[in-house]
Amino acid sequence: MQHMRLFLALLAVLPASAQLAQDRLTVTGDAEIKVAPDRVVISLGVESRSPQLAIAKSRNDTAIAAILALAAKEQVAPADVQTDFIEVSPVYQSRDSTESRENYLIDYYRVNKTVAITLRDISRFERLLTAALNSGANRVHGIDFQTSDLRKHRDQAREMAVKAAMEKAQAMAGAAGLKVGKPESISAYNQGGGSYYGRTRGNLMNMVQNVSSSGGGDAEGGSTFAPGRISVTASVTLTFRLLP
Repeated sequence: MQHMRLFLALLAVLPASAQLAQDRLTVTGDAEIKVAPDRVVISLGVESRSPQLAIAKSRNDTAIAAILALAAKEQVAPADVQTDFIEVSPVYQSRDSTESRENYLIDYYRVNKTVAITLRDISRFERLLTAALNSGANRVHGIDFQTSDLRKHRDQAREMAVKAAMEKAQAMAGAAGLKVGKPESISAYNQGGGSYYGRTRGNLMNMVQNVSSSGGGDAEGGSTFAPGRISVTASVTLTFRLLP
């Protein structure tokens, strides 16, 4: 009866991240490490439009070529520059919805291309972005700050998460007058390691106009770039056998 009361007491203090079943306790441990990023992936796009497909494509090619030349000027390795999206599509004039699509007239052609640039010196981020916008980029689809030591930081975060899970299990079992044996199972999941902006394709025409009109990316002579720190996270789940 005393043993049953202890189990009932343990059940009363179990949080949502712990479960008790068949004399076993399952707990989850979480950890987060903040690290300074040392590289950034910038996804830049160019959209051009014209009633003539050849003109739309020519304008797009010219802007993309300028962006590629800029990357080379900034000493970005060719392996760190990749075209990752291309779209060519006609845009039709608005017509009565009951009219057959075959009778629609093309209003203009739209050409979209996206280039992903990995910059391994983030001190050049603001300069490259400003120059790219002035060179013809009118879309910023994503900015992903990363760390080149992600594996090392993940290992550290995972170790901290395991320690947190073990301490949680010991504390909860001890509160009920029980002990835990060695972990019978362990699993890791939900590991992050970056700070990403622009998860959907966005139109930054206002940014382009502001940068073009100001001639740079500085605000009152100071930089507007603040990389901060990125989160490297780890979560683990451990299952222990409960001992009297």
